[in-house]
Amino acid sequence: MNYSLGGEGFKMENRTQTGHEKDILQRAAKVLPQGSLGNLNYDLIINRGKGSHVWDESGNEYIDYLLGSGPMVVGHANSSVMEAVLNQLNSGTTFFATNEKSVELAEEIVKAVPCADKVRFCSTGTEATLYAMRAVRAFTKKDKILKFEGGYHGMNDYALMSMLPSKLLDFPQAEPDTAGIPKSLQSEMLIAPFNDLETTSAIIDRYIDELAGVIVEPFQRLLPPKQGFLEGLREITSHYEIPLIFDEVVTGFRFSYGGAQDYYGVVPDICT
Repeated sequence: MNYSLGGEGFKMENRTQTGHEKDILQRAAKVLPQGSLGNLNYDLIINRGKGSHVWDESGNEYIDYLLGSGPMVVGHANSSVMEAVLNQLNSGTTFFATNEKSVELAEEIVKAVPCADKVRFCSTGTEATLYAMRAVRAFTKKDKILKFEGGYHGMNDYALMSMLPSKLLDFPQAEPDTAGIPKSLQSEMLIAPFNDLETTSAIIDRYIDELAGVIVEPFQRLLPPKQGFLEGLREITSHYEIPLIFDEVVTGFRFSYGGAQDYYGVVPDICT
């Protein structure tokens, strides 16, 4: 029987579970917070994957709608990817210094992505958005960043504001999404409603002397941009010479080879 990994109808009681898998779960509970990697609360241990399917340690098969939270766009254990990886193994895999493969990849990204002139490689989306916000603050010599309510830009302290707000705060007041974020950072993040160009423009007008940049998911989670929203956002940020950051960790190379900026025809100053 096939199950859906990521589907709402998934029920643990519908599948068998071996003693071996139960043993791994017990071991995980001793060494991992909440007994998991922090992404899923399913009581299972994945053993392997192939294409769009994964199998747990008990042999149950699942359709994997998660695909590594995005990067496995060609599926698990893709033959072409495997061949390329195996060919590289004998020459080493990780270098702190510049190498030709990194240059070739940067060249391809510059060709594909409309806003890209140069590329800085990062380990995670969290790191990339943090660097992007830092870069615009350094460039403008201002401190505040505007983001949109419900937008997800990774796990850095600046990004974890008003993603899942629990209070009805007036815009542009920010609410931290987790404990442990310094209160001083709340005032440096401005929150605007996605797809509301009028309110967003009013916030930008009000904080223009303090605003270093605007960061947005061009397709925010499950919310597509309304017609004219991205174009209007680009227009007002260009008017005030405020750097516009597109967070394309999700949409990049998926909406089109050039990402959402190519698909929608709106080019930001920086993308992640």
